[in-house]
Amino acid sequence: MRTPSAEAIDSYYRAAALGLRLLEAREARGRRFGEAAAATWRALGGELEDRDRLDLLLRDAAVSNPLAFSARGVFDLTWLTDDEPFGPSFPQASAGLAAALLREATASPLAATDPQAVLGAAADAWRLAPLAPEPALADRLQRVVPATRIVASGARAVAMLAAHANARSDLDLGEQVLLVTDTPAERQMFGFALLLTPSRGRPRVISPAQASAAQARALGFTRCDVSLLSQDAAAPAREAAAALAKELAS
Repeated sequence: MRTPSAEAIDSYYRAAALGLRLLEAREARGRRFGEAAAATWRALGGELEDRDRLDLLLRDAAVSNPLAFSARGVFDLTWLTDDEPFGPSFPQASAGLAAALLREATASPLAATDPQAVLGAAADAWRLAPLAPEPALADRLQRVVPATRIVASGARAVAMLAAHANARSDLDLGEQVLLVTDTPAERQMFGFALLLTPSRGRPRVISPAQASAAQARALGFTRCDVSLLSQDAAAPAREAAAALAKELAS
């Protein structure tokens, strides 16, 4: 069992809190943040802390969006059951970080909910390079229609797919995309991409070490029509994704 680094846990919570703010902005019900939500939390009493409140909010959001909010999905914690987002041994956010994230969410409601802004902020939380579009991938995206099956790798590829799908109503990234990665940042950002677009499919993610046609077919992904491999993807992931795309195209 491998525990994520403190830096990675910090990034996960910062990005996940951003996702909670996105849900709050879209629903406009004041269910998670604001004075009414804080009063409900205080009424619970007991010894629960801000980080317990944050974890409860993430558990709730992970029911419908596990890859965006569940530590199990983000960090590929395979020893946990599918319906357990954290597990007793997963480190919580620090008390200071949890309090700061809750204060920010209450004081500064999320205004922009477009994919580029949200995924750009998530990339900042993970300390990634800016998500500048890549012209070569933009040309490939023009070939994507509802029947297209896509092997993707890299945060920029995920962001470009989200922007493309958000501009249409007939694409489903969960159904159409297989993401090849072994980084928690790209997994969580793919979860956000599905959250930001009209997707009903369950996300398909595979590690470079497992990227074979047999494993892809086991996930229900039987062919590849387009590969979207951005330059920011790690070399092993890009190579594995390219090989898998070629295998599934034959």
